[in-house]
Amino acid sequence: MSRVARMLDAAGELLLAHGYRRVTIEDVARRAGVGKGTVYLHFASKLDLFAGVLVRDSIGTTRDLLAALHADPREAALDATLRSTFLAVHRRPLSRALHTGDVEILGAVVTDTKAGLEVVTDKTEFAAEHFAMLHRHGLLADDPATTPDLTYRLRAAVLGFFLDDLVPTDGMGLAARADALATLVRAGFTPPGEPDPAALAAAAPELAALYERTIHHLTAALPEEP
Repeated sequence: MSRVARMLDAAGELLLAHGYRRVTIEDVARRAGVGKGTVYLHFASKLDLFAGVLVRDSIGTTRDLLAALHADPREAALDATLRSTFLAVHRRPLSRALHTGDVEILGAVVTDTKAGLEVVTDKTEFAAEHFAMLHRHGLLADDPATTPDLTYRLRAAVLGFFLDDLVPTDGMGLAARADALATLVRAGFTPPGEPDPAALAAAAPELAALYERTIHHLTAALPEEP
């Protein structure tokens, strides 16, 4: 395992255990088995280090979604995509913190670092291209070009599924909640009836290309070993 990977692992573990404000560079260096100067060799600041953790987590989530899409082109349907996203994010607690804007864990990592902004910017650009592509293939009910509140409505509707501490789950398991999310998205944002298999087959490679671009973009934001 590379030194960068060890530092990111250590930072991620400490971030989840204690939150951004309580963790120091010294803590990360000690846990990763490197000197403090080695951390600063790769990351200019504590903010940049923890932004790197979020970037790597976002890459992992995107790779999960890409693998699911390669396995089944029906994953190109928006309800299926968001169901898989929900499950992938819950496998990665830091990704969940990013989706819910957990300030206690993340502090200012997302908004005050270049790498953190890469994640937010990429998500915004991805959504715009993703929705335009889905509508072009008849897989999205509203035209995003003429429906400026589409992204807001979708994000507002989906966010509650990630806020387990605020929205009672009534004992529902993770898979059942993912199914409920898919049901909401299908009813509120996709055309009536089952999606056309030909449309899904045509949309799948375009969505895969968006995922691959995201992975490349985020990977470029991480430091390399000297």
